[in-house]
Amino acid sequence: MLKMKKRLCLTALAVMLFGSSLSVCAASEYMADGAVFDAEWYLEQNPDLAAAFPAGTLAEVLYQHYINYGIKEGRTPYNAAAVNPASVQPNQSTVQSGPLSLVESNNKDAQNYKWNWASTVKSYLYENQNGGLTRVEYNNQQIVAEDYDNTFKLCASYNIPMELSIWGGFFAGEKYNFVIFGQENLSQNNNTEVLRVVKYSKDWQRLGQASLYGANTTVPFDAGSLRCVEYGDYLYIRTCHEMYASAKDGKNHQANMTLAVRQSDMTLTDSYHIVMNSSVGYVSHSFNQFVLVDQNNNLVTLDHGDAYPRSLVLMRYNTAKAGGDKFSGNVSNSSLVTFPGAIGDNYTGAEVGGFAETANGYVTAYNYDGGSHGTREVYLGYTSKNGLSSTVTKITEAAGASTPVLVSTGLGGGYLMWTDINGAFHYAAYADGGAIGAIGTADAALSDCQPLCHNGEVVWYVTNYSVPTFYKIGADTAISAVTANQ
Repeated sequence: MLKMKKRLCLTALAVMLFGSSLSVCAASEYMADGAVFDAEWYLEQNPDLAAAFPAGTLAEVLYQHYINYGIKEGRTPYNAAAVNPASVQPNQSTVQSGPLSLVESNNKDAQNYKWNWASTVKSYLYENQNGGLTRVEYNNQQIVAEDYDNTFKLCASYNIPMELSIWGGFFAGEKYNFVIFGQENLSQNNNTEVLRVVKYSKDWQRLGQASLYGANTTVPFDAGSLRCVEYGDYLYIRTCHEMYASAKDGKNHQANMTLAVRQSDMTLTDSYHIVMNSSVGYVSHSFNQFVLVDQNNNLVTLDHGDAYPRSLVLMRYNTAKAGGDKFSGNVSNSSLVTFPGAIGDNYTGAEVGGFAETANGYVTAYNYDGGSHGTREVYLGYTSKNGLSSTVTKITEAAGASTPVLVSTGLGGGYLMWTDINGAFHYAAYADGGAIGAIGTADAALSDCQPLCHNGEVVWYVTNYSVPTFYKIGADTAISAVTANQ
């Protein structure tokens, strides 16, 4: 009954929009939103749809089924093993200008782990070419970009198509924007595209892509996150994946994964996705991932591990500096905290929320129950660049805390922010060396939007089944809030 209802509604819509003379296309084609879709292949791979969508059903109708239901059901839109999307899509923008209306969502407290691990970041903010800020957010299988001026008035809105079924993340580079997608590969086929990095101009013209196939991956971005950094012409991606079944125990284990993409020609120049050990940057399981390039051009990462190693571990790559085709090789590492418990026990009692560089070291923000399975307190870790020696400072006491957020205002320091178990917002300045200033409170909230520095202020946004509220820490350290307007 449900399938018939889908069929009647979508077919009726297609007749109204397109008439009844269109037929299914027998090859991959780009749809109105710029996504690649092969209607004939879609039906062949999904015989359960035959009753609802007989031969001759409009490609547009089948595509609407894929958008409305297929993505959530894990169906694929075309034969990724045989089709290169770059050869199908036109050399023009695939992004549609949306209506000038603010999009509501709910990202409040989304920086918190959902269980024992993090999830991919859905909310982003970056400085746009017009001197204002742009919000990019993945919400309900849709990607929206909104340009704001400095009064937080909406100036433009864009809808970015989902090109694969799983959201990975977004990165705003100096010259280009990047969106990362993925899809499942449960058959463990080395010819299946599991990750795609799509390159856009700053005005959202689609410029190209880089794809990763097979890569020991059954589910990309599983039980963890994804973060990016760029240096020169290179984009570095630190994320995670569920891997092919192990030959030892038959299980699909999870670990981190790292990629390098040369932006100028969108070539994937290096990737590390095999099972190895921490001496080469491998962490399993890795429940959260951070990456930065420091002032000495070193690629530096932070992973939340529960097995190999079972710690919050910082790694600095030694073999090559950032800015070249290859990064993989030996690393130096330092564990900020080693978690008690059995190897592979998913419960570590911690959540990691921030990673940044200072003049002489690296700072890390996390909460931790100290192995007690009780109240989690906020900690700030500091790792010296010279020798990678790590120390931690406990910030709260018997207060309980959410996943803390860290924002750098420069090599001299920045701000640490968190909410307590009652939802009250707290913040404090940190300095190079890990020193913490006085703790303040404010009427504010946190989300998975990474705060940034803009016009001398720290800015981030939060939604609570609402349009964005932008919070600002001014030069006087006072916090104010502005609701987005149009």
